[in-house]
This record gives sequence, C-alpha cells and structure tokens, in this order.
Amino acid sequence: MKNQIISSLFIVYIFLLLIPVNLKAHPGQSDEVLQELNDYLMAIQLLRIDDEQATAIFATWHQLRTASWKIRALTDEQDLLINADVVMEQISETKLLQKKLLQECRDYFAELITKNPSIRFNVNESIHGVWNGSPIEVQLQHSKVVLIEVINNRKIPVHLFMHCDNNDEILFWNKHFVLDPGASRFTFAVCAPQQLKVYEHPITIRDNLGNKSSVRFQVKSVPIQEPGFALIPGDTPTKVILPAKEIQHISDTTFRSGINFSVRDKISEKLLTSRIEVKDAADNAYWFPVKGASYAVSRNSNSGWRTPLWDFQPGPFFYIDGQAVLGVSPKNKFAKIYCGFEYIPVEIAVPENGIIDVDLERWINMPDLGWYSGQTHIHTTDVGMPVHLDKDWPLVTQGEDLHVSAILTLKGEWETHAIYANEFPMGKRETFSTTQHIITYGEEFRNNPYGHLAFMGLKELIQPISTGALGELGGPDYPPNAIILEEAMRQGATTIAAHFGNFTRGVESIETPWPSTGFEMPVDIALGNVQLAEIYGNGGQLDIWYDILNCGFRVAATAGPDWTIKDSPRVYVQLDGQTFTLENWRKGLEKGQSFITRGPMLFFEVDAQVPGSVISVEKGPVQLEVSTEALMPDGKLPVEILFNGKVLVNTTEKKSLITIDDSGWIAARCEGAHSNPIYVDFAGRAAGYAEPAERFISIIDRLADWVKEKGLFDTEDQKKHMLDVIDQGREVYRNIINRATTLDRKY
Repeated sequence: MKNQIISSLFIVYIFLLLIPVNLKAHPGQSDEVLQELNDYLMAIQLLRIDDEQATAIFATWHQLRTASWKIRALTDEQDLLINADVVMEQISETKLLQKKLLQECRDYFAELITKNPSIRFNVNESIHGVWNGSPIEVQLQHSKVVLIEVINNRKIPVHLFMHCDNNDEILFWNKHFVLDPGASRFTFAVCAPQQLKVYEHPITIRDNLGNKSSVRFQVKSVPIQEPGFALIPGDTPTKVILPAKEIQHISDTTFRSGINFSVRDKISEKLLTSRIEVKDAADNAYWFPVKGASYAVSRNSNSGWRTPLWDFQPGPFFYIDGQAVLGVSPKNKFAKIYCGFEYIPVEIAVPENGIIDVDLERWINMPDLGWYSGQTHIHTTDVGMPVHLDKDWPLVTQGEDLHVSAILTLKGEWETHAIYANEFPMGKRETFSTTQHIITYGEEFRNNPYGHLAFMGLKELIQPISTGALGELGGPDYPPNAIILEEAMRQGATTIAAHFGNFTRGVESIETPWPSTGFEMPVDIALGNVQLAEIYGNGGQLDIWYDILNCGFRVAATAGPDWTIKDSPRVYVQLDGQTFTLENWRKGLEKGQSFITRGPMLFFEVDAQVPGSVISVEKGPVQLEVSTEALMPDGKLPVEILFNGKVLVNTTEKKSLITIDDSGWIAARCEGAHSNPIYVDFAGRAAGYAEPAERFISIIDRLADWVKEKGLFDTEDQKKHMLDVIDQGREVYRNIINRATTLDRKY
C-alpha cells in the first residue's frame, strides 16, 4: 500500500540560483518553521490514509499537539505564570518535538523524491525547466499529491513567491517564504480532476526581482476504479466511503417500495434542490439509501438552529436535486421538505404509493428585490458532514438557498485533523458555483484569547493559520491579530471579527481554550482593521456590538453559523441594482447594506437612505422619516426602531417619525432579525460615548495583564510589540472618552 502512495506522487525539483536581495520579514509570519510545518501537514494529512510512514509522522504531530496544549493546562488549570519552572520545562519539551516533527517531514519527502519521476529546473540568469513525464493519471473522486522541492543554492537568503491561477482541478495554495543559503523547502499541489479529460495548468515561482519560471502539470483523469472516501473529524479518524452521484449497487427491487420525491418551484414548475427529513411515528429517522443526486447527513447530534419560519427537529436529513428515491417503505412515514427562508416548508404524510410530488411556494423573492443571502463563516466539517465532501456542497448551498457560502480553512480543533476545511485554496470555486449560488474559500485565523478572525477574498492563506495553543505547533502568541488583519486587508480581503465579543465580560479569568476568544477585538476595531462583526452565529454579543457602535465605530453585522448549516442564520445584502457577483456582494456587505436574520425579512430605510448610509445634519434637533417592515409568510412582525441602542418606536406600521438631536446610529430589529445601522452625523459632534469606551479599556487592560503574565513569546521583542499594539488601541478609547466628556456626553 505504501508503494501505491509513492507511485501516486509526482515530484518537482526547482533548483534556484537567485540574485542577492534585501529581505524584509513578512508582517504576518513570525516563524518560517510554523509555515513550513503547516504546509507539510496539509500534504501528510492526505497521504497518511494508506502510508504507514506518513501515519507515523502524523502521530508525532499529535504528540506535539498534546504538548502544546499542556502548556495551557499549566497556566489555565493550575494558574501558573508563563515563567514558572514547570511551564518553562514544558515549553522546552514542546520545542524539541517541533524540531523532531520538522526533521521527520523533511526526511520523508526527501525519500519520496528518490522513488518517483520528476521535473527539474535549473535556474541561472534565466530559469529553464524540462518535464520528462507522461500525464499523471488520477481517478475521478480521487486526488494525488504532487510534491515540489525548492532549493536555494545561493550564498544569501532568498525571498520566493509561488502561485497558481485559481483552478479546481490542479490545486495549489499560493505562498511566499524565505529560504536560507543552502536550504531546501518542500511544498505540494493536489491533482483532483472533476471530468474525464486531460488537464494542464502552470505553477509559477519568482523572486522579488521578477525572475520567474512556470511548471506545467498534465493530469489525465480516468474512470472510478475504487470508491472515493473522506475522514469524519472527531476523537478518532473514521474513514467514510463516498457514494457516487448515482448509487448503482442498490437494486431496483429495493426501491419498488421506496419513497419517490419530486420537488418543484410552484410558479416556474422547475425542479428545486431541497432538504428533506423523513421519520416514522416513533421518531426514527430515515436518510439513506438515496438514489439520485443527493447528499445524506447522518449524525444524530445535529440540533440545528431554531427559526421563526420553521421549527425543524434535530436529527438526520438529506438533500436532493429536485428528484430522488429513498429506499425505505413508505408505510407510516412523514416527510418535511424545505428550501431556505424564502419558501414555505411542507410537512406531509407519505402516501401508501410512496409518491411525493410537491410544489414549494416561494412567499417572497428577495433577489427580485435586489437582496442576496449568504453566510460568511462555514466549515465543511459541519456536524455530520465529513471533511472533503466538497463536491456535495453545491447541493447543500442550493438546498439551503444560500447565494454566497464562505467556507473557511482553520486549525486547532480535533486530533484527527491538523488542518481542516482545506479542500481548496483561497478564492471562488468556479467549478462548484452557479450564477445564483457562489462557493468561496477563505480562512479563520484564531488565537485564544486574542480572538477569531474570518476572511473572505484572500489570495493566499495567512500563516501560521492559528497562533498560540490553537496553532498546536508550540508556537508563540504572536503576531498580534492586528498584524494578521493588516495582511488580510493588504490582500484585499473582507475582515470579520468572529464570535463577536464572546465571554470578554463576566468571566473571572482569561483562559486559552474556548470560549475566551475576543480580548484583542476592541484594539483591532480601534486600529481600523475590522470591517464586520459576526453577531448571528456561534456566539456573537449584541450588547457588545451596540457598545462598539456607541463608541463611534462603524462596524456592520454579519452572520456565520460556524459548524452547523441546518436552519442557520444568514445575512442578506442589497446590491442596489448591480449584477450579482461575489465582488459586488462583498462590497455591499462591507458597506453594511444588509440585515441579519433567522427567518424574517427586515426592510429598513431612513429618509430613503439604506443601511450603511450616512445622513449629515448641520444642527438639530431633526425629524426623520423611518420606513420599516418585518415580513413572514403569515404576516408582519412588530419592529423596534433604535437610536444608539435605545428603543424609540415599537410598531407594525410601515412609516414612523423620530426626532434626534445628536450624532449616532439608527437601526431596526424584530424577533429573529436585525438591520445594520444608518449613521447620523451632526456637524461638530462626532459620535461616541464615554461609558462604553471605559468598558473596552477594562477588557484591554485584562488582556495586557495576561500578555505580561501568561502570554507565550519566543523573544522579549515579541511581547513588547504585542503590548505596544495594545497601548495603541487603549489610546483610541481614551480619546473617545475625552471627546465625549468635552461634548458633555456620558451615555
């Protein structure tokens, strides 16, 4: 089996003779070793399934992971300082394991090189490469790792950049790194064909002077000979065989007494992708076998979210592409059929003949009104959804009627996966997207207690993906999230503070495991690098968002379910007449032209201005006309109109008049939905209150104490830099307090 894996690798040598350059450390990378290890682990995670040597290396990573978390067990559970002798001994042990893992990875890939065909590049003043191999054969629903080695033969360090155009068949994670003289570095690509054809795509490497060369890989896809598989994350790895789109091994006899589903849109009469639950009178669930384009979610622990639209019960369910057959008897069965928030769900007793022909009624068509839904924080390791079920995600996103699905790569969760939700590199997945349903990959960068950050629109993963304990490589609590945010914005990404404000108040001590996740958040917002606050999702604190707005910051709300998808909240973005594209949707999201919801459709304007707008006023008081409406299939919901977080009006009427005499923000909310604000600027009276700023200084001070006493840093300069960033954020809040005091504005 090991030889089979080795034969599935295609090796590329790139010998680099590069011109001397002056190097500047990448601002988002404190340790090249962590970036290198993450790269290796992504490849080994794929190779370990059938390769004993890769499995052994993964076991070393698990030892390193355990040792990394033990540092935090000592500082959290035993309340020891970071410089306590026993903690320092544990840090030393962890660093030794880090070196061991790095060497094992390098030796492993060096051995594979000797047993596989190769492409060689000789780089002098020009770079010339020769590929002497035939196309690499890969089965559909399978993948093969392509190993790449980079060698610096210069006498000085070199700064290298590697990239591949966005592609769904030859996958490469864009990156840049520094190599010391005489050092080598491995990286990899993955061949994952989607159709029976020959693929060819270049991977390019260059230095910072513009010298470059491209390697063109040829991949020939062949029919499925062995079923594909995935790993379910959890306490132990579980290998799951992936069904083909049509389950041919199930005999027709099995389905003669099955349940035949046909789901259509009531008006267009077109087949409609939908989510289905089938149960009997004893509440037993049935979700497999399903014949037809389908995807079954079988884990019973999925409690899902509750929406005002429909109270779906916990338990297994499945998605179908309009038509499918469930291979169980129709006797005494009940079915629930659902397609997002804009269709009225149907519950039906299955007839004796097993034929369910349903037309779902769309009670509101939000795209016709210029609104498009999305979720900005999803992991494909959803409850019941194994890792690498990426090819089934189009069925899920259409069945949930999500126009934008942002799937985020992350690390630091389960012992079975060093890095997960990493099926694809950053960016839109063209093969799996449609004109109305877009799938894009981004990143969740995490540190406890600094906070979790979600990014859409990255061009490359920001390393080391997680810092501190969540990095699970014995790395420091460095760099600050502020530096990571700067790098994300440099790449043009949308920046989101995930789990907004979770447990930053009302906790006795800062602890590195969940849920202490947002203590640097006030600093990052003060420094201007956070565009959105994740309010609906796994956590998200409305009162802390109100405090941020009441400090005068303009940070819009978004929704991301994190680990669940069923009945989960979403954000609707108004495109204002623009064509629906990912870029236009992101622009509207960043501007705050949106509302977050668990079901209701919430419309809100002030003096004909939409959320995210700014109304300028010379002097007050001023009277404003507010238009609000919260719609559900069975009618309207009462709406509260807020000014600076306080309720001014509670109404079911569409038009209301309010009078305000100071700067601030206006928003609307109802049960299950919240608009983003419209801002009001009075000349000479910048928004911002003293009391919320004082509360954030308290959070910042607690973080500073933790950094001094328990933060893990490789050098004193790292700690000093972290404290300097904290000081910069604190100073912004002090200025808010001083300004509010001058304006005689406490709260």
